[in-house]
Amino acid sequence: MKDKNKIIAFIAVIAILFIGFFLYGTPDKNTDKEITDNITQFAGISALETPEISYDFGNISMKNGNVSKIFKVINPTDKDIKVPSLTTSCMCTTAYIIKEDGSRSRPFGMPGHGRAVPQANAIVKAGGALDIEVVYDPNAHGPAGIGRIERSVFLEDESGEALEFRFRATVTP
Repeated sequence: MKDKNKIIAFIAVIAILFIGFFLYGTPDKNTDKEITDNITQFAGISALETPEISYDFGNISMKNGNVSKIFKVINPTDKDIKVPSLTTSCMCTTAYIIKEDGSRSRPFGMPGHGRAVPQANAIVKAGGALDIEVVYDPNAHGPAGIGRIERSVFLEDESGEALEFRFRATVTP
């Protein structure tokens, strides 16, 4: 009888834990607007601004290669703002500063992997703007990279505050 009670108690504890994990693990029902508002609030810390903080590429195919998006950065202040750092959240993403003549800067990527993070050394003039081109390579992760992805690019100003650009896509073969 004692063993039977122990087994029932053990099953009850497992069932309660299972239900608890299920309820705790259920994702929030945030809408895209709420997520974008939260990102905008985070991004608002930097003196730099952007009219578009996130972008959805929709469905993209590995066989069609890289996709890119240009984000505009605006300096609404009356002082030039130095931008020492431009980094990405993953090796599959590269970012470029588009220069005034329309040419691209050197590529900027994910920090780490044994290399120092290169300095961007860009300046966004007072009242001016700067374009950041973000390039995503859907083949970088190989066949395991199929499905929904979300990546970020961080543009850090001289005060150490970052403007974050996010993009997402659904990668297909």
